[in-house]
Amino acid sequence: MKAAIFYGPEDVKTEDVDIPVIEPKQILVKVKACGICGTDLHTYRSGLYSAASRQSEKGPILGHEVSGDVVEVGRKVRNIEVGDRVASIGFGGMAEYIPINVALGYNVAKLPPEISYEEAATLDPLLNSIHAMMKGNPSNNEAIVIFGAGTIGLGIIQCLRALELNLRKLIVIDLSDYRLNVAEQLGADEVINVSVHNPIRKIKRFAGSRPMLLLPIVSPLVDIIYECVGHTKEMTRTPIIQQALNIVNEFTGRIVVVGMYGAKLNLDLSLLVTKQATISGSYAWSPSDFSKGIELMETKEVNRLKIISHEFSLNRAKEAFDQASNANESLKVLIKP
Repeated sequence: MKAAIFYGPEDVKTEDVDIPVIEPKQILVKVKACGICGTDLHTYRSGLYSAASRQSEKGPILGHEVSGDVVEVGRKVRNIEVGDRVASIGFGGMAEYIPINVALGYNVAKLPPEISYEEAATLDPLLNSIHAMMKGNPSNNEAIVIFGAGTIGLGIIQCLRALELNLRKLIVIDLSDYRLNVAEQLGADEVINVSVHNPIRKIKRFAGSRPMLLLPIVSPLVDIIYECVGHTKEMTRTPIIQQALNIVNEFTGRIVVVGMYGAKLNLDLSLLVTKQATISGSYAWSPSDFSKGIELMETKEVNRLKIISHEFSLNRAKEAFDQASNANESLKVLIKP
């Protein structure tokens, strides 16, 4: 079969490898679509998360956001049959076939006919968005700021709008006008390009501000911040988590950190103490998030096709990664064997 092999930073080649032999608790899926996620991009650029792959005789195969057809079922697998259309999360999805260790309802879901293979390949980031959104415990009349208009941040917009909350403001911050335009299409009230505007000044104008009770500071009125950027050693701007502490409400403010951190930071946590804010980490999802993600796509409460910007054949995997690396011109990029 064909597979995209990772040889090193910015070195991906499509090669012939053996079709996987499945174990008793696995299924073999013929891949129809596989998304390139942020973890894949970190690996492509620096090799940082190369362990998030499936080893083949020629090297690691990246990709875990998968949809396709079940072509073989291990003898200990129940409730899945050959011919089932599935969305799944498993290592090595940038190939014609992928073996999946089945945990039905957590990493494998049968697809109803209303969900296309392309939409299904965005299930993984949607589940992350659902999980993160609920960590913030959003409610009516709150102002929310999302740092990062990538797949996760945009998914949080979709999930918030699906809740039909009466938010006071939903503000999205990014460096890419292209992605901010998509954020507006999905329901952001205001967008801020931090390469052009001072974010604190803009947030104060959009969400309002008030003097803090315990410090001589006028702080924006922001109830929840979703940090969907993370930090790498190449970043020179003030870390997003520090910016979040600067703008979140005192007493009731919540910060949910979704972005991955590939570098150590020096932070001033005095505002965390004086504002008495809450910081929560969000990673992956729960079984209830999994079923909710399928429901949101099936009922079209979220339209995942809106975040898919490009599709490439497996033979063009290198081009797909290069395109996905350009945040000014792409969002979710799919590889379709």
